[in-house]
Parts: sequence; structure tokens; C-alpha cells
Amino acid sequence: MPTNAGVLQNVVEPGSYNDVQGWIGNVTFNTDPYYHLNNVPKGAENVFIKTPKDGAPSSFALVDRDFKMPMIWRTSFGADYQIPNTPLVLTGDFLYTKDINAVFQFGANRVTPNTFLNYGSSGEVGDYGDNRVFYPKGVQAYNSAIGANNAVVLTNTNVKGHSMSATLGVSVPNYRGFSGSLFYTYSDSKEVTGNTGSNASSAWGGSANIHGPNDQYLYQSAFAVPHRLVANLSYRFEYANHLSTTVGIYYNGSSQGRFSYTYGNDINNDGQNADLIYLPKEISSLKFQEYSVKYVDNNKVEHTKTFTEQEQRAGLEAYIKENGLESYRGKYLPRNAFSMPWLNRFDVRVLQDLFTNIGSRKHKLQLSVDVINFGNLLNKSWGIQSTLTPARQFLSTAGAVPADGIPTFRMHATNDSSTGETGPYLSKTPFRNVSALSTTWKMQVGVRYIF
Repeated sequence: MPTNAGVLQNVVEPGSYNDVQGWIGNVTFNTDPYYHLNNVPKGAENVFIKTPKDGAPSSFALVDRDFKMPMIWRTSFGADYQIPNTPLVLTGDFLYTKDINAVFQFGANRVTPNTFLNYGSSGEVGDYGDNRVFYPKGVQAYNSAIGANNAVVLTNTNVKGHSMSATLGVSVPNYRGFSGSLFYTYSDSKEVTGNTGSNASSAWGGSANIHGPNDQYLYQSAFAVPHRLVANLSYRFEYANHLSTTVGIYYNGSSQGRFSYTYGNDINNDGQNADLIYLPKEISSLKFQEYSVKYVDNNKVEHTKTFTEQEQRAGLEAYIKENGLESYRGKYLPRNAFSMPWLNRFDVRVLQDLFTNIGSRKHKLQLSVDVINFGNLLNKSWGIQSTLTPARQFLSTAGAVPADGIPTFRMHATNDSSTGETGPYLSKTPFRNVSALSTTWKMQVGVRYIF
């Protein structure tokens, strides 16, 4: 077990040599790993703890005794076919993966209550609204000596994930100085959890969920970009017996990743702020709280902007329409079901070669110019990356949810002067352009001598 797993390991981590100087010399080599546990070195009688009563840790990270290491079934198939009497080569690749032993982090100390949220229903048959598990008094623990969310067990799940990737393309290896290719890839992947985190606790609690981190439902993987286009084209021509020029262009187009819509705070009070948003069929069924935001204008004058209940309902309707969420009314917004905007990027390279034979060797002086994100050079609005903003958490509860399970909401307000708005406004999109050198055009000039 790792040293931070919360398990008694008969290990001490001193801050300096002075902490162990009085007894470290009494530790001698012994093949029995438990020898010094049962025969404590002189001077270290109070250093090691032997039972939890001597000092229970604040958290545990354990492994199920029946845990099975991850195992998958993977099938792949690929083929190339050259079209007769043409330089064109068709390529197809297919990859399918299925979990056999799937990994899952489980919070073992949480008591599931018999209380539920109770809002958002339209009253239609089968429309129950948001009825996820609700912890009005916070999460209760089976063992009160340890926090309810502080005992994580690495185990397996019977809910098996799967993934598929298919690529189809055409290429021209070399035809009268031309070469190039065009490929399209479709990917789909479902998983219970990506186990993204720096330790067991963050891997367990980091995934967006409905009832809590112990949910075992299949969702889209955050790492499967659904559509991608990749292309390149180059042309090389020689002239004057000692000169050649090559012009090439590379294109990469895809969405910029997947994301989830979650509440801005912990709506079911389970101690984990990763709750997927429920979108009711009728926005009128939601309770909103009027609130005000203070801001300072460009003249450094302070103002107050108030958002009424009616304005927030209208703002939420506009947000739903603007971001294509109409089909999710009456549903939870699924984890990673949403793609970031499509990004087109072009790179251009020009090579100029000067070559000649000296003796038995061919010598070449090569000058190169590379323009990264060439589209942005042509138009400042092209090739700009997007990033997520806090507006993907477009709803938050106004204070704690009362015991009846009916929350009062606030819609997220943004104060971003780059949009041209004056002062705060109700959020319209979860994206904004990246303002960094990484998303603008760049030019690189190079010289090589090849012999």
C-alpha cells in the first residue's frame, strides 16, 4: 500500500536526522519484516503505533482483497487498397475495445439515505423531476471515527465500458511531385469512470454524477473526441539543375474536447461538488432568487446590477436554446455528452533547397519557413482555441437546500468585457476564446546543411 493510504505500515518519515538520532542506530538488519514491530528498537518505544487506538488516520485508501487487475478485449482490423490505374490508396482501420475487468473506486463509509430531492416535475406521467438522493443533514458514516467520504476502496465494477474507433482515408504517396492524404476518424467510448485524479480520493470524487461518486452508470469518456479530420498536401518541383522548392500544408480539424454541465455548488449536500444538472421540461417549475452584483465600470465608478426572478428564467431559456439543450428537457444532462466548439487549424511549410554534388556526396543547403496556425495570420478570428468558463455551471442553489428537497436557484452571471457587454450579464455560453500566444499564429525560420 502507498504510504498515504491510511494503513498501519510500521513506517516513520522523520523531518530531520535529529528526529531519529536517539534510536536509529539500534535498528539492525533482520530478514523478518515484523521483527522490529515486535522488538521495538531501544529509544523508539513511542515512535510506532501498533493499533488504530494509538492514532487513527483521517482517511483510508484500500484495495479490495478480490480486486482483479484491469483487463480488456481488443480487436483491430485494417486494410489498404490502391485504386487501379490511379495513384490513390484507400485506407481503413477499425478498433474495438471491451472491458473484461473494469476498475472502480468505491466510497465504503457512506450511508445512503432514504431522502430525495423533489423539484422540476411537470406533472406528466413518468416525469418525476430531479429525485436524486439527498443528504439534508450531510453524509452519514458507517464508522463515525472516519469521515463519510474518507474511505475509498479500489475494486471492480460489473458495468463494463467499451470503445470504438474507425478511420477511413485516401492518400497519394507520390505522384509527379504531389503527395498528400485525407483521413476522417470517428470515436466513441463509454466508461463508468476515467479514474482521473492524483490520488484515490480525487479519482473517486472527481467524476460528475447524479446521486454521488458511487454511481455506476456508463457515460461518454472525456477522452474520446467524436469526429476528427486530418489532411496534408505538398508539392515539390526542381529547376535550374540545383534548386528545388517544396510547399506543404497540414490541416487538423476537430472539436476541442468533451465536458459536462454541473451545478455551481453541492445540490444534494453529499460533500462532493460534482452534481450533474437536471433540466426540467418547464423552467417555470424552478424557484429563483433575485440577487444583485456590484461592479466597477471603465471609469472606476461602482454600480449594482440586479437580476430578477423573471430575468433569470428568461436567461435560462435563452441559454438552453443557444447551446442546443432543448432535447434534454426532463432529463439529467449526461456526463461528457457535450463537445466543445470545432477548431480548424492550418500549418504551412515552404522549403527551398540548393544542392550540388561535391565529390561522391550530394550536399544540400535547405532554408525553411514554417507558419503555425496559418489561418490566424490571414484573419485574426480564425484558428482561435476555446476554453470552458464557469458558465458551464449555469445554475447554483441560493444557500442550502431545505429539508423538503426543493431548492431555490440563481442563474450564473458573467462579467467579461471582451464580449462587448457593459457590466455583468446572465451567461449565454460556457465558452470563450483563449487569449494566449498558444492560439495565435507563429513563424519559424530555419537553415540546415545536409551532406
